[in-house]
Amino acid sequence: MKFGPNARLPGLAGFVVFLSIAVWTVPALASLAIKLAELDTGDVLLQQVELTLPAQDGRSGGVKIGRLKFGEHAWTSVALHCDQMRLADGVLQCRGGQLRGIEGLESAKLTFAVDMARQSLTGEVVVAGGVVAVRQSGKHRLTIDIGNLRIAPLVDLIGRLPVGAQVSGRLNGQVERRGRQWSARLKASELAFSDESGMRAAEGLALDVNARAEMLPDANVRWQLKSNWTSGDVFWNPVLVSGGWKFDATGGFGDRVLRIASANLSGPGLAKVEGSAEFDVIRRTVTSGELAFNGAELAMLVPQFVLPLLVPEQVERWQVAGGASGHLSWDDGMLQTANLELADVGFSYLGQRFRVGPIRGELPWRRGEATRWSIEVDGLRWQSLSFAPFALVADATERRVVLRPARLPLLDGALVIDALSFEHAGARWQGSGSLYAEPISLVALTDALSLPSMKGTVSIAVPGFSVTPEHIGLDGTLVISVFDGYVQATRLSVNDPFGLLPRLTADVSAEHLDLAQLTQTFSFGSVSGFIDANVDDLVMARWKPVRFDANVRSSAGDYERRISQRAVENITALGGAGAMAAIQRSVLGLFSDFGYREIGLSCQLRGNVCQMAGLDGAGADDVPFQLVAGGGIPALDVIGYNRRVDWAELIERLQRAIADGAEPIVN
Repeated sequence: MKFGPNARLPGLAGFVVFLSIAVWTVPALASLAIKLAELDTGDVLLQQVELTLPAQDGRSGGVKIGRLKFGEHAWTSVALHCDQMRLADGVLQCRGGQLRGIEGLESAKLTFAVDMARQSLTGEVVVAGGVVAVRQSGKHRLTIDIGNLRIAPLVDLIGRLPVGAQVSGRLNGQVERRGRQWSARLKASELAFSDESGMRAAEGLALDVNARAEMLPDANVRWQLKSNWTSGDVFWNPVLVSGGWKFDATGGFGDRVLRIASANLSGPGLAKVEGSAEFDVIRRTVTSGELAFNGAELAMLVPQFVLPLLVPEQVERWQVAGGASGHLSWDDGMLQTANLELADVGFSYLGQRFRVGPIRGELPWRRGEATRWSIEVDGLRWQSLSFAPFALVADATERRVVLRPARLPLLDGALVIDALSFEHAGARWQGSGSLYAEPISLVALTDALSLPSMKGTVSIAVPGFSVTPEHIGLDGTLVISVFDGYVQATRLSVNDPFGLLPRLTADVSAEHLDLAQLTQTFSFGSVSGFIDANVDDLVMARWKPVRFDANVRSSAGDYERRISQRAVENITALGGAGAMAAIQRSVLGLFSDFGYREIGLSCQLRGNVCQMAGLDGAGADDVPFQLVAGGGIPALDVIGYNRRVDWAELIERLQRAIADGAEPIVN
């Protein structure tokens, strides 16, 4: 017997009534074929349905479906074959059911029973290593129990993963529908995923999710969500996050807008985050919202979330401490206000080499308005050099922060930031400014840095510099007054200053440095007079020189030029193997110092080799060179013979000469 193919049933109840009439109006042993144009159960839409019942109970039967639609997913040419199908007393049963036409469910085993009188459905699907049990009573009462279901086949069923992506894990829980209300209690375990590159991955995740949703008459949805990420790790390049996070939220959805009425987030290092927002799901933008957080432990959060983004190669070198709280608000799809409060914040780089804090202050920001930032810094330390407490005040606008002149007390002087501003241009921040140092005692400075004690004062002038995360550059000339002369640097720049391979380039010159102060400071002996020096094309990698052209000469002018015997020995040692002091041995022992006319030394460093020359300039490797030209009574010449010297050996020789002295070779 066949029923018309144009029959359309509005739901499960209609289908049950239709099937019941068919059952009671045909002979018991006759086969039955039913064709329906459309069957709408509310959750599932079936079109072009053909049901074939066996002539005898226990024989095979099946259903063919031209098109099956569930939510946003649809399949065509779907077939269900039951090894045993039975229709009796208003109950349709299927055992050993197999599906065709739905990828991912070909290996599934189905068992179900449709009770005509009670208008109910019970069924069980063995698939993906687990079991899904379904119970439906009427059109609006549905329960789905999920037991140990493998997630990978489930994901393939819902929608394909991107190329190269992988997912695994197990799912347990229950999904229920009661009229317009849906609820879900799900547990995911051993969850893992990765993309093709491996730059986004997770392993060993355990998640508990409780969700509720109510379908409102106006097609809107009211929902609430509670989730608990208890264990496992997620790597979202370059950030690695471990479990221990909880998220609760309530809200609604309608007119393409996701509304979050209230949300709470907490986790390791973050006591609480509260917020609300409206999210345009089409444009993927926050149209309005607020976010407030407190109890942020920077020692945990900054190394985990901030440093991997700013200095990924340097995370282990930075230490952060203190707490923070803040508030943000959005409107018209843009951030409108932000406020950050710092409580005893501190950070250090490479242990104690660079340390700042504790820092306290407030940093407000308003779109289209100027705000005032105020920060108190209780301490700043670089190497063994400490600054006294100081305050910083800045004016902030939408894309620019301008620091007001600030004085940072240092020893008996101060470092003065005359101007400093940061501006957001393009996709990056860049800064520029100028600074100078009030005169600082050289004795106090060298003592603080554990250097040989030096007399005099130091003053610094930097008329202009620029800063980006990857580069520090000097716009003008850096000038340092020292040893009654001055040292200046031009074309000074540092690339990747906080990276693994910082690279400094500069041209450095010094004029009229007092040799008496210089040699006394470094226990080099005693030399009176003045010198000029140039270090051109200086290149340093990891703060060690790899290239330069250096030249040292006596300054022009009329002044006393004497050199002690100890200084002669040290200069002779610098001349390398074969260097000698050209004066009679018997005469050398009678004098403690000698006259000289000129001192000259140059070094061209390439890699780790220093090509040396003296007063007479460059020459062949086997040609001697003069380091000191004698003058006065008694006069002294110092001659070197080794023009190619290993740089590390030269530094070691200099250190040894200063520490122990050196025996000159005298002719």
